[in-house]
Amino acid sequence: MTKTNSVDAAMEKADSEGAVIETHETSNGAAFIDNDADVPAGYWRSYRFLGSVLAIVLLANNLFIGYSMPANILSVIGADLGGGSQISLASLVLTLIKGVGLLLVGSISDVVGRRYFLISGQLVNFVGAIVAARAQNVNTLIGASALVGLGQTTQVLYPLLLQEIVPNKYRGLSQGFISFAVFPTIALGPAFARLMVANPRFGWRALYWLDTITVGVSLILFALCYFPPGFNELQTGTFSKRTQLRRIDYGGFALYAGGLVCLLLALSWGGNKFAWSSATIIALLVVGVVVLIAFAIFETYVPLHTPLLPMTLFKNRSFVVAVIVGSCGQMSWYALNLLWPYHIQDLYTTDNNTVGWMSCATGIALATGELIMGFFCKKGGRIKYQMFVSVALLTILSGIMSIANQHREALAVAMITCVGFCVGWIELITIVVATLVIPPEQIGSGSAFFASTRAVTGTIVTSIYLAIYNNRSKHLMTPDITKAVEAAGLPESSLQPLFTAIANGTASALDAVPGLTAEIRAAMVDGKKSAYATALGDVYLTSIAFGAIALISIFFVKDDFERHFTSFLNKTVAHITPVSKTKAEPDV
Repeated sequence: MTKTNSVDAAMEKADSEGAVIETHETSNGAAFIDNDADVPAGYWRSYRFLGSVLAIVLLANNLFIGYSMPANILSVIGADLGGGSQISLASLVLTLIKGVGLLLVGSISDVVGRRYFLISGQLVNFVGAIVAARAQNVNTLIGASALVGLGQTTQVLYPLLLQEIVPNKYRGLSQGFISFAVFPTIALGPAFARLMVANPRFGWRALYWLDTITVGVSLILFALCYFPPGFNELQTGTFSKRTQLRRIDYGGFALYAGGLVCLLLALSWGGNKFAWSSATIIALLVVGVVVLIAFAIFETYVPLHTPLLPMTLFKNRSFVVAVIVGSCGQMSWYALNLLWPYHIQDLYTTDNNTVGWMSCATGIALATGELIMGFFCKKGGRIKYQMFVSVALLTILSGIMSIANQHREALAVAMITCVGFCVGWIELITIVVATLVIPPEQIGSGSAFFASTRAVTGTIVTSIYLAIYNNRSKHLMTPDITKAVEAAGLPESSLQPLFTAIANGTASALDAVPGLTAEIRAAMVDGKKSAYATALGDVYLTSIAFGAIALISIFFVKDDFERHFTSFLNKTVAHITPVSKTKAEPDV
């Protein structure tokens, strides 16, 4: 009998006998392993551990297959289903449900265990993906997106799921590994989605069938392999499950969900469905902010047995700084990731395949940054200074990106690649730090809050960036085109007919403009690109402010993160007994 098979058999026996890990107690009675050396030999090669890792990898990819890839071709899906602008509700509903449920899942799974949350989430996603793949109208797709969004409330926590089942000293490596594992979907997803749409044998429905397959395999693996500590191990019999369910912070969840929904609706509808100055948007913004403030007050002053968001987390300066830096890095990233496809199409090319492949540069660079720096994180040490250098580089490179106009394509590609690498570095450090410095029994709620904060701040800056881009490009278009065509020799008397023809948008209208030569046409196109380039540059310069906020916050933490890289193990995926408590089973 091999060691691995021996360990697997021991795990099965321990499960049947109800054996649990004997380790030190924490504030809520949860048990953890002080030293990974206490894990039986062969555990790391057992089917339980390897199967759980594969399940988490598939779950992480589900997040991008089920949302990011369809979002990239949403207009194509809408055209096929005939839903018009209503198709945007599919993305909005998914985002709202995922954002609202995230904190609840993280908080409650800290108390009762994660196994059944993950199995249920993948099952709901499985059903949603099938419904989406077979949808014949937009309303069905919107309903399916709601189910997918509900399933993704667990998928957003994929970094936590892997980090908590490896020793603290390997947290950086585990984050680098999971980034490498999602490389096909996070980095190549945009191009892959466009290629599938372009191929009549596949089409957009194939994306949802792919989601169905990967979710299904992940679901089976979680059911067979993933057995982390459950309610009995985490609570040590202090309260019954029914009592614990009654003590869930339902009031806090209602406030949090209500405030977040109002805020996200305002940010999604503002400037699109309604003007920013409309009563609807103003009311949603005010109500959302007020209710979220009420949520913070409720969590702080109301005595709660199981708060949705433990306010003690905010007494941990290192955690707060990690959240600020991670969120600011995400805000800078949104400027580049959101506007890079616009940058390509407005300034360089409109070829669909070229746009798709060039759009992959950001995801490739981010995943590469996390993978490479995952090896360097612990070995390089001085985490505070790594954080400072990565944010400083991001801020500087974002500034350089602002001069990447229509004549500097190579510079734009180089800068976007370097920026993506820096964001990957920042994301790696902040995710690892945020999960290391908080109490292990609060790792779920802390990680969920971190992910939720990054998502909300990302949504906020998306609205800001788009408003700047649209307003500035509209304001600059006429003067920039005028300057370009006059320099090329267009008579002043032809300016008004030219802009009328541009508004008409047809080649015949442009042909009718007096004195419009091929050279002047080229100048007109260049003037148009200049307006877009300046507007894009203003957005990139705006993102520098968030980098500055992150840099300032870093000065408020000590450079002592290395002391957390210990042999401590938060959870195992099987009910085992440490080797220090039992005699080692001999090889047969």
